[in-house]
Amino acid sequence: MRNEAAGAAVFDEPSISLAPTPRDKWLACRMAMEEYGHHLKFNKLANELGLEDVQDRPPLSVFDYQVESWTGYVMTKAIVDLAEVVLMEDLCECSYVPLRELCRSLMPEERFHVGFGTARAKRLAADPGTREEVRSSAHRLIAMTLPFFGRSDSRNNETFRKWGIKRQTNDEARAEFVRRTRALLCDDLELDYPEVATRWPVTTS
Repeated sequence: MRNEAAGAAVFDEPSISLAPTPRDKWLACRMAMEEYGHHLKFNKLANELGLEDVQDRPPLSVFDYQVESWTGYVMTKAIVDLAEVVLMEDLCECSYVPLRELCRSLMPEERFHVGFGTARAKRLAADPGTREEVRSSAHRLIAMTLPFFGRSDSRNNETFRKWGIKRQTNDEARAEFVRRTRALLCDDLELDYPEVATRWPVTTS
């Protein structure tokens, strides 16, 4: 839930002023509103479970990414929000009914965010003036998003799968993210893909 608020504050809000058209500004406002809404709903569920302390934890490192242009923002929606979709899809089948129903209710908005990013990324990649920025932003964001899925040796993930909260290991979710972003970059945008590993932290042995 802290990541929903971080994404809205770090990615969406600053990008409203970067949007090139009134419609794009409106869409950026809409997505910021929806992300804050997701935060409030997850926060309500956490409070009901007595998990108030989780909101005090720092957001993930991907939110250190600085959005400096509209192209950079578009790529956060196409890539970072895609990571959220991959994780939320798993939670849509979880054994805890309130969380399952909440994730299912929020999924259309998350898919809209990814669709927005993907559609505009295609336009920007087709423009010689912004194609390289699309590539560099994508490469950097993919690398920064890989830790989003958690450690390969996560005991929490093992417990969540035992309880039926999650079905996938962190590495399986990370591999699915790599598969989908590779399809976006290589097939849809006709760009190269960065060298990445589906384990985190990356081990050299």
